[in-house]
Amino acid sequence: MFHKSIEEIFELTDVEVETVRRAALVRRLRFDPEKRLYTRDQLRGYGVVREAYTSDELRELGYSDRVVTSHDSAAEEAKIRLRVDTPFAAGIMKWQLPIDMREVRVLQVIFPAASTVTPHVHHENEPGDPGGSLRIVTKGYIKYRNEVFGPGDWFYVPNGVSYSFNTDPTGETHVMYLYRFFAGKDGNRFSHPSAVNHGDSMETVADGCAVLQHEEQV
Repeated sequence: MFHKSIEEIFELTDVEVETVRRAALVRRLRFDPEKRLYTRDQLRGYGVVREAYTSDELRELGYSDRVVTSHDSAAEEAKIRLRVDTPFAAGIMKWQLPIDMREVRVLQVIFPAASTVTPHVHHENEPGDPGGSLRIVTKGYIKYRNEVFGPGDWFYVPNGVSYSFNTDPTGETHVMYLYRFFAGKDGNRFSHPSAVNHGDSMETVADGCAVLQHEEQV
């Protein structure tokens, strides 16, 4: 699901415009390279989702570089103030921690009992440098690739690899989520993951990635 962010109309930076261009290319949609202002609905139309908050946004919210722990009030505030989008599952709470790790975004996720994250793929950052996501389970469990990951277990998925998983049906599952996506170190707030259908998943993913890689090489 999508959550309200700091602003409803976004003025995109160069790397964010590039994210929209890549999303348009994969989905074969029209793209205006001169356009900078987008509503949330317009971004959703390209499959572009909010992944993070920039250094400037964190400072404006009072989260400057300092010692911060899970016991601080800022940690509780972040659950609301730093929420991000979760387009591939319902009822999830997902938020960025009130810290600035620049290139790698650090988030916490709470899944309701019996959650299903539907099949999708995060497209590679660059050829030879895909980026990816690391999940560390702290409560409950995730069933991924027919294996069960409980507290203290983790798994890493490179961008460009499609995945889905299910969570503990008896209670909440809590996860620490570290994500390196395109131009995160340059202040990008968005990414453009794509849904994958079971029937033609590999063809769809391969086709979309091939289109993007071909365009980048031209």
